[in-house]
Amino acid sequence: MLKTIRDSFGLTNKYIVLATPLILFSLRGNAISTAIAVVLFFLMCGAFLSGWFLMISRCVKNPEFEDPNTLIKEFPEGVGEYFLPTIGMLILSFVVGIIMFFISYYIGMKFIGDPGIPSADFSAAMASVDSLKTFLTSLSNDQLIKLNLWNMLLFGTMSLTYFVIMFYSPSMFFKNKNAFVALFTGLKDLFSRHFFKNVLLFLFIFIAYSLISVLITIFGGNIFTHFIFTLVNFYFFTYAVVLVYNYYYNNFVKIGSNVDTRV
Repeated sequence: MLKTIRDSFGLTNKYIVLATPLILFSLRGNAISTAIAVVLFFLMCGAFLSGWFLMISRCVKNPEFEDPNTLIKEFPEGVGEYFLPTIGMLILSFVVGIIMFFISYYIGMKFIGDPGIPSADFSAAMASVDSLKTFLTSLSNDQLIKLNLWNMLLFGTMSLTYFVIMFYSPSMFFKNKNAFVALFTGLKDLFSRHFFKNVLLFLFIFIAYSLISVLITIFGGNIFTHFIFTLVNFYFFTYAVVLVYNYYYNNFVKIGSNVDTRV
């Protein structure tokens, strides 16, 4: 896996053009604010991911493009070929997330219990730092313990959900465009004999991204360092996706000199 991690850095550096659609999409996404635009944003997300993921899959399968910048020409082809499957993938990912949330809620209510805090108080506490401090100091020890346990449970659920769908898009772009089949294939490969390697891959990405997030929080107050770490964040996000695709291709698609497309 260390070779895959190293090679993925090389691919990301060579095909740094991969970050361009991500940055442009992020700039456009931040301007969406109306309720009607939520649907448009969802469709834009599907269009962006279908084109971007195809670019990444192509660079992983063909790492020796004569001109890496020409990879951007693959974007429209990805939108045309994978738009509807990607929309299906987003919907099914949302469904998986909802299922995981309800399972988490059931476990929390059974083993942690209701902290007895009205939702209105939570909303008021988020208004400012001072109101949050006042809110926390007003809670009893039992409520604080339950609140911390709920936070840990929800954070663990979110992380587990990301892990469960980690191979969803690679299985779609490398093996089968059908959103249902790709989900099943990704899960099958995730819990295969490479399971512990898959866990290590996820932990590597998770820890590295957490470290970058902490650094952004610490140094984000300065406009210069905030700009630098924003670029680092875009770069690492691109690298992480390239890494997952490269890892999946080498471990579950490419077998020797052959390519396995079975599901």
